Amino acid sequence: MKFRKVMEEGKMLEMEFSGEGHTLLNLLQSSLLKDSNVKMAGYSKPHPLMDRSVFYVTLKRGKNFDKVLIKAANDAKKELADFVKKFEAEIAKNN
Repeated sequence: MKFRKVMEEGKMLEMEFSGEGHTLLNLLQSSLLKDSNVKMAGYSKPHPLMDRSVFYVTLKRGKNFDKVLIKAANDAKKELADFVKKFEAEIAKNN
């Protein structure tokens, strides 16, 4: 995965991701939207054949995007770990 900050202005951040599709970006977006300080989070893929997506985040207060993004990624990681644990338990029940 590669990403870069395209624009950071006030409470708005625009980033460009390459090498990632809807799976990771949708997970990050969902995790960000659970944060009470996040006003808006979303992304767009300008063209299906392009290996590039643009990600947007707007905060309600403050400007610490790094902290918000890292927290969202860690929250998503915990959610996935919980899913794997429950999934493995269900598989074990059905075998």
